[in-house]
Amino acid sequence: MARVYSPNENHNCDYGFDFFHGAAAVPDADINSLNWFLHNGYTVVPGSDTLSPWDYLPVEQLRIFAPYAGIDPTGMTKQELVAAIETALITLMKIEITQFDAIPDIDGGTTADPVFTDKDAVIAVLPTHVTATFANGSKATVPVTAWADTDTYNKAVAGKYTFTATLGDIPTPFANTAGVTATVEVEVKAAT
Repeated sequence: MARVYSPNENHNCDYGFDFFHGAAAVPDADINSLNWFLHNGYTVVPGSDTLSPWDYLPVEQLRIFAPYAGIDPTGMTKQELVAAIETALITLMKIEITQFDAIPDIDGGTTADPVFTDKDAVIAVLPTHVTATFANGSKATVPVTAWADTDTYNKAVAGKYTFTATLGDIPTPFANTAGVTATVEVEVKAAT
């Protein structure tokens, strides 16, 4: 879907799409309608699958609210105001990730009978996502793009070997400004 903003910010009728105070949601695949809107002075913002709660408000109310979010609304269109308010609120409402849930140690067998032949064999079984759980029970699941062999895994030497996650994109509304990451240990025991 795309958000379509009318040049008339109080537009409340439709052209096959319901406009609320100058904003409507139109499927991205409806190229003909989107082109019609573009050629008639409307602003099209692709990729927004629904209208936000802010889109349903008249532009006058957005201009009243904007200073409370640290935004000077002077000269801004409804589309610019909605985008600025959404960005400001997402920034203000970020939930900081301070640690990831512990990943249980992985049994690497013994030096006489190792489970993994090398670091690549270990990495192949490590999780593709890690989770942070907050006190209120909410969770942030973050993709892992790679695992680093922090301690130089050696199947012939008993010990615990740490692998450290390289994280992918942090999902909204979470943030990881401290750069915390997840680790897991593989334990190779001495042969008995």
